[in-house]
Amino acid sequence: MMFLVHNHQCPDYTSNIVSLVSDDPERRRLRSATSTDYHVPLTRTKLGDRAFSIAGPKAWNNLPQSVRSADSLDSFKRKLKFYLFNSCLNV
Repeated sequence: MMFLVHNHQCPDYTSNIVSLVSDDPERRRLRSATSTDYHVPLTRTKLGDRAFSIAGPKAWNNLPQSVRSADSLDSFKRKLKFYLFNSCLNV
């Protein structure tokens, strides 16, 4: 879902929930502003950590840039599967 949000291929109500780090005026001068990282709001409960606005950006930010830079949804799925498979082998 975050791939669709990042590429503006989802409804507005889902894309309005998350925001890029570069959209924050206070962070525009940082090196992270040029990346495709999303802002992860702080929560006070474990239940809040499971909300899409928190879990989606956390999962997206943890992916390597090679997976995030996929051109299409099929390519993203292929790269994600390859990344997850390799990460399981390295454990």
